[in-house]
Amino acid sequence: MVSKTVPKTASKKPGKLAVKAKQSTSKKAAPVKPKTSVRATDLPIAAVVRIAKANGAERVGSDGAELIVQMTEAYLGRLTKEANKMASHGGRKTIKEEDVELASQNI
Repeated sequence: MVSKTVPKTASKKPGKLAVKAKQSTSKKAAPVKPKTSVRATDLPIAAVVRIAKANGAERVGSDGAELIVQMTEAYLGRLTKEANKMASHGGRKTIKEEDVELASQNI
């Protein structure tokens, strides 16, 4: 036996209509525009652009700035690893100025 449920349109009080719940209509969300680049760097691009302009660049394109950031981070990584080796050789865990200077000569 199949029972059918009929939605109530009238309330229990005479002369008053019950409010029907709105049925949710699933509308497709507007397509999300993909970002032109996903930031996977730690250095802020604006700071790099400022440094480039302070050193004579009139304009810096976004792709150029991103590449400068990536290359700078790669250099800093190599410099830090080498400076850490110098500190370890000196029996320290702390990288000092002399470690960075020696590391920059070795890179």
